[in-house]
Amino acid sequence: MALKINLPMICVAAITVFLMSRGSLADAVQNLKDLEALQEKEMMKQQLNAEKKGLRQRAHRIVANQTTPEDRFLHPYMEDNLIRDVLRSYSSYREMILVNGGKFIMGTNDPYSPTGEYPLRHVSVNSFYLDANPVINADFWAFLRVRKFYRTESEKKGWSWVVDLFLSNETRQYYSVPGARGWAAVKKTTWNSPEGPDSNLENRWKHPAVHVSWYDARTFCEFHHKRLPTEAEWEYAAKIAVTTHAYPWGDKWERRRANVWQGKWPTENKKVDGYSITSPVDAYVPQNLAGFYDMIGNVWEWTSSLYLERSVQPVPQASMAVLKGGSYVDSVSGEVNYVVRNGQRMGQKQDYTAGHVGFRCAKDFQTVTLKKTTPPPPPSKPKIRRRFHRKMRDEL
Repeated sequence: MALKINLPMICVAAITVFLMSRGSLADAVQNLKDLEALQEKEMMKQQLNAEKKGLRQRAHRIVANQTTPEDRFLHPYMEDNLIRDVLRSYSSYREMILVNGGKFIMGTNDPYSPTGEYPLRHVSVNSFYLDANPVINADFWAFLRVRKFYRTESEKKGWSWVVDLFLSNETRQYYSVPGARGWAAVKKTTWNSPEGPDSNLENRWKHPAVHVSWYDARTFCEFHHKRLPTEAEWEYAAKIAVTTHAYPWGDKWERRRANVWQGKWPTENKKVDGYSITSPVDAYVPQNLAGFYDMIGNVWEWTSSLYLERSVQPVPQASMAVLKGGSYVDSVSGEVNYVVRNGQRMGQKQDYTAGHVGFRCAKDFQTVTLKKTTPPPPPSKPKIRRRFHRKMRDEL
């Protein structure tokens, strides 16, 4: 007779014997729950360790690369195929104005000026094109979307100069080092983080691009088949129709014509002109009859000319370039930083970056000479060949 084995009954009996050997049923259930809790805790610990390891690796990559390409572009248009749409929407901010060449009086009649704008001298320039306004953030964003592997000077250094008044408490505490009066060297400050890592370009796409060095400005202009203007060209464009006047519109200062500092430096800016930091390049009416915006105020602008520092020796300093125009941290009277006027100039090293330095581009004017061409001669009349028939001897 075959023996029938009931497996479920054997399992139940084995479990019952096991539970009876370990104690009551309630104790057994509690032991199972404790075991599950211990396993879950161990799994959570392993997961946290894995996440920490991943974060350390990611932080190492970010430090090694400073910034990833995606972190630099905070424009609302993120897709590459929309770069043309962005450029089209800001096309009015890339207009260039033709400046006819001529002679003018360059400099300022101020013997006490330490920047080299004195004395007055006659200078001649050729015809050229100049941007109507400084290069804006939207155009600089589009440039970096095409040149994805290009890194600005502030990204290479890892820091840039910012006015201390505009820093957040966290940035001032953890990312900044005090510099000259009112200024701070702030880590992770770039063209798209103008006041430190916790700032961005929201509602500032029409503001001038800042934290760009002389090398960055030259690269941008060359990419668009342009160049930086010379100091003489820049000042000639600012002085159109005003000759030796102090400002592009005349000799008398007019309110709400330029973005400059009003108040006590560096703790107070009364914002009489409507802005505390940079302003849109078209925030005010054009400053002269030619139609140029922000020739003085808002941001200093790079030129291609070498800086002549008279206090050292009367030769150009090879490591310094001229900036023109003054900025929002300068004043009309000169009590705060520099005096804002047409002839004002400042010298900085080519790798200098700060929140009050921008640029605009220029382009040569090429004249087309037409060669004198003589009219073609009139067509000659076709020659008529006459055929003479020889008479035969028999016919003579």
